[in-house]
Amino acid sequence: MVDKKKLRFKIGDWIVHHFHGVGKVHDIEEKGLDGEKNTFYKVTTKDIDYWIPIENDDKNHLEPIRSKDDFECAIEILSQAPEPFSDHPQSRKKQIQEKWQDGCLQSRAELIRDLNGRMIHEHLNFDEKEMLEKAVSDFINEWTIVDKEISASTASMSINQSLENSLQHHQESEVVNN
Repeated sequence: MVDKKKLRFKIGDWIVHHFHGVGKVHDIEEKGLDGEKNTFYKVTTKDIDYWIPIENDDKNHLEPIRSKDDFECAIEILSQAPEPFSDHPQSRKKQIQEKWQDGCLQSRAELIRDLNGRMIHEHLNFDEKEMLEKAVSDFINEWTIVDKEISASTASMSINQSLENSLQHHQESEVVNN
């Protein structure tokens, strides 16, 4: 059995998995896998339960929940002028995947901002629309857990206002450059 006092996360901790989003460590369980017993975090999200092996803590994809200050910085990023993606579909897909897989809040905010900017000037394909929706949903879910004073609707309005500011900055910079 693993010494629970030396674990990266303990029962009750909120965590962020880069794919599954925000969840809470619900339990620490031993499970048989391929004939071996291993210890796992049992993580509960609003939609699913999943298990992360303790041995590596899924270090590349699992982080502690972010802070209010992190979200304040992310909102500032959302307000900045969007950066364009490549016009080439495969290159654009790779750029989007890299920002998503980075998993840090700054990259997620940049992804939301840049996809929103693209949506205004170009047509988003199905995958890009889904990515934008998932990124915004995950952002709101985590933010409302971090800051108990903010509701999902208030968070959504704040994101939308920041994205409007972003587009305004973009339009202003286009005028200056022309």
